Amino acid sequence: MKLMGKLCLTAVLTLGLFHPGGSAEAAGTNFSSKCTKYGVLKPNVNPSFQHMNCLLTNAALAADIPPEVVKAVATQENGKWQQFGIKPVDSGIGLMQVTNYPGYSKEKLKNNVIYNIDAGVSILSKKYDSNVPKIKGAGRSIIENWYFPVMAYNGIKPVNSPLIKATGKKNTRAYQEEVFTKIVKDSLMGSANLGQFPFNTADFEYDPTSNKNIVFRKMEYSIKNLHPTVYQFKAGNRVMVTVNSVNVRVHPDTTKSAKNVGKNTVLLVRGDFVYSKSSANQFVWYPVRTADQKIKGYISSAYIKKL
Repeated sequence: MKLMGKLCLTAVLTLGLFHPGGSAEAAGTNFSSKCTKYGVLKPNVNPSFQHMNCLLTNAALAADIPPEVVKAVATQENGKWQQFGIKPVDSGIGLMQVTNYPGYSKEKLKNNVIYNIDAGVSILSKKYDSNVPKIKGAGRSIIENWYFPVMAYNGIKPVNSPLIKATGKKNTRAYQEEVFTKIVKDSLMGSANLGQFPFNTADFEYDPTSNKNIVFRKMEYSIKNLHPTVYQFKAGNRVMVTVNSVNVRVHPDTTKSAKNVGKNTVLLVRGDFVYSKSSANQFVWYPVRTADQKIKGYISSAYIKKL
């Protein structure tokens, strides 16, 4: 997992956050069965963007992680979502730039994209269960509650401190800050701002000239304006439009428009989400209709929230 002035993940092992003996094989890779419509994976060939989107989404859901978070981590590690033909960075392997943790096969991490995704997602899930700060009253479905697990995925080191110790300003170059910026850009399409932590420099004890782990002095935060993952809507759920104007599309893509709907319009979800047919969008599309059924089609998950 790479970061600005990257730390090798073998150093992260000293955090005591990894559970020895864990393995991608033990976690299971059944999530890939939901993506068979995109074809058979071929050796040393990168899956299509849509196929990779499906794999990352379902791996996240199987691990009870918001797909928005997993996709942003994958983008931070590997902007083009590629498993093969990429230059390794500090021993990072494949799409999720996994370092060879005990219990994982280096060859499989390198040659098997399903194994690599499952390993990365499993490691991220363990970071959530580790001793990192959380948001009061929030669970695994809340995007903001993954701020510190994402940080731990890369390393709880001074370089990733949420605040710059000398100035108290936000450390925008921290790994988790860059990941969360990608969530807003790619999954929310800039339609909303995530809830902000009320950080204070006293929350983090560390020597900025050292590579020793940060000590957290505050383990729970209260935050408003939290965002649950939008990947849990089911047929019959009522959702509301969150932006001033958005198109309900004829097809799950941006090629043809149906009708425009405004902010606070209530829509009824008609079925499970689907992926863009051709474009490289990280969000998904939900089939929806208005109560009077005058408008029916697909809407981007970036512009709706559950009522």
